[in-house]
Amino acid sequence: MNDRGARADVFTALQDLAEVIPEMRAGQLMAAVGELCADLHGRGLWDADDDEVLEAVWQFRRNYEAAAITN
Repeated sequence: MNDRGARADVFTALQDLAEVIPEMRAGQLMAAVGELCADLHGRGLWDADDDEVLEAVWQFRRNYEAAAITN
């Protein structure tokens, strides 16, 4: 079972990510995070716990920001 705090943190992190990458549509962001979550934890969005999705959102953002710095 997921706790309410982690769930709220996921939505906040997704909103923050959407602001950092405004050119990506919501579905694109979710798909990209879901793929990364599957890579990190072996479970996609449907099966992942909220804390696993949150970790994937944070990792996606770190990856994006690192790529942006090198370009």
